[in-house]
Amino acid sequence: MWSYSQTKLLRDNYGKVPVSAIGVLMNKSPNAIRQKANKIGLKSALYHKVKIPLNTIINFRARGFSARKIGRLIGYAHTSVLYAEKHHHIKKRDNTQ
Repeated sequence: MWSYSQTKLLRDNYGKVPVSAIGVLMNKSPNAIRQKANKIGLKSALYHKVKIPLNTIINFRARGFSARKIGRLIGYAHTSVLYAEKHHHIKKRDNTQ
């Protein structure tokens, strides 16, 4: 259940503050924040401005995790994970010697 003040806080900050931070303020999960924002028609292009832990993404990908699963585990949208992979140079380890 969302109160009026929570919805107002979401409207005022969505797209300006990372979803995980809004979730902490409201004691709600990032997925709940995204679902409510989607339901009331809020859009955010913030995912590309948020620093994503690339090493974590690399480690989860090596274990066969999907972008959606990685996003849920680290508290970001799967589009953020895909954006980070596409727009950041990820150096592969060379284990042959």
